[in-house]
Amino acid sequence: MTLASRYIYALSFAIAAVGFLWPFWPLCIIGILIAALSGRYVFAIIMALLLDLGSGMPTGLLHYLFVPFTVLAIAASLLRVYASAYFLDKTPPDTL
Repeated sequence: MTLASRYIYALSFAIAAVGFLWPFWPLCIIGILIAALSGRYVFAIIMALLLDLGSGMPTGLLHYLFVPFTVLAIAASLLRVYASAYFLDKTPPDTL
């Protein structure tokens, strides 16, 4: 595990935990997005499942979506996979 990975794990979990302890859900979303969009898919989905379990049933329009944080983590992970396959070119060009 690299030092950058440790920082990403710690930062995303800390932001999501602060968002959970204070009733401020945008921080939870930011923590999940940091983990998912940086390529830590399993960690993002597990963290989202834990946040969904701790938050309980959502109210309002999200009532039909039983696990909104998990759906967000899966969608962000799929977005990362799609973007890395089509938009993030790993090979530099040979000539300018």
